[in-house]
Amino acid sequence: TAPPWAPDFLIKPFLGGLALADIVAIVVILLFVLNFVMMEIWLERKVAGHVQLRRGPLHVGPHGAMQSPADVVKLLTKEQLIPSVADQIVFPIAPYLVFIPVFLTFLVIPWGPLVLFGNLVLRPFDLGLVYMVAIPAMQGVGLVMAGWSSGNKYSLLGSARVVAQLISYELPIVVALLGVAMMAGSLSLTTIVESQMAHGWNVFMQPLGFVIFFLATMSEMSRTPFDIAIAESEIVGGPFIEYSGMRWGMFYLAEFAAVCLNSALTATLYLGGWEPFPGSHALGLGWLGDYFGVLFFLGKVLFLVVIIQWARFLLPRLRIDQLMDFAWKLLLPVGFVNFILTAVLQVFGFAAFAVGLGVTLAALAILLTVYRIRRQPVTAPDAVAV
Repeated sequence: TAPPWAPDFLIKPFLGGLALADIVAIVVILLFVLNFVMMEIWLERKVAGHVQLRRGPLHVGPHGAMQSPADVVKLLTKEQLIPSVADQIVFPIAPYLVFIPVFLTFLVIPWGPLVLFGNLVLRPFDLGLVYMVAIPAMQGVGLVMAGWSSGNKYSLLGSARVVAQLISYELPIVVALLGVAMMAGSLSLTTIVESQMAHGWNVFMQPLGFVIFFLATMSEMSRTPFDIAIAESEIVGGPFIEYSGMRWGMFYLAEFAAVCLNSALTATLYLGGWEPFPGSHALGLGWLGDYFGVLFFLGKVLFLVVIIQWARFLLPRLRIDQLMDFAWKLLLPVGFVNFILTAVLQVFGFAAFAVGLGVTLAALAILLTVYRIRRQPVTAPDAVAV
């Protein structure tokens, strides 16, 4: 949204309903995403190095900071091959249909205020919650096109598994977001942030929803431990094994941009958006978020990005059957329970909600214990000599 001091030539629509300020904002967001992805790749290598007791990139630039730009130059200069049996029209288009939905979702994220600017959001849709679910789902079309157009049966199988994973984990995400919408009474992302400033962060009022949303979005990004569909040990590596050069880089860019996007959405929906800390307005420190909200918001995003990167190098990869069971048999049922508990909170108050949450957590603990006991291997009886 434009600040009140913005001149008319910046905010007056002139190109398909877009103002000059909108075009500048789109370019700024695109440059931010591209640069954040390069920083994110460097940071992930550093996190991997520290987890594995080594130092990570060091030699290209200070502390290896220029390693990611060097990789971009390498990808830009590599030859882009198209298999002779591939669809010559669909094959080059597919990578863009994977990245563009991720980029379009950035346009509705409320980044927060910054000094003289108001809330930095390009399009404050009233149906922002619906938009952020619908647009990224279009990635599935690009992935199917990539697998089918490659003329490779393994690529096609890889795309089928990726899309099955996307569809399976979309449902827990939607059910988790129902609780957020009920708490705020709105589908607008800005209103959801303002509701958390008034009533507390959703991570405390919706702990089950937070866990469901965070894990399901990790699976949507095909991040470890949910990356079996594109893992090198499985069907060669997903739907983009025939791609090279910058076309392959577009899939890589979409993955890392999705990490930034979903971290931003998690911070918006569950961690108070640009609010510095819970209750800052009640303590008279709300002015920090009103002037420097973007910085606090980016700090939360970076924290969540590191958590996702940390998980990649510490958690074992799930098998495909475990991956699908986790969505349908655990996340989705728990999501419905969270939805019911949120309705109880809205109608009967916090006491009934706390009791229901305690009973739910106890039931989950019992189910997991019984599952582990039943999964214990049965030792074969000792052989008896005859």
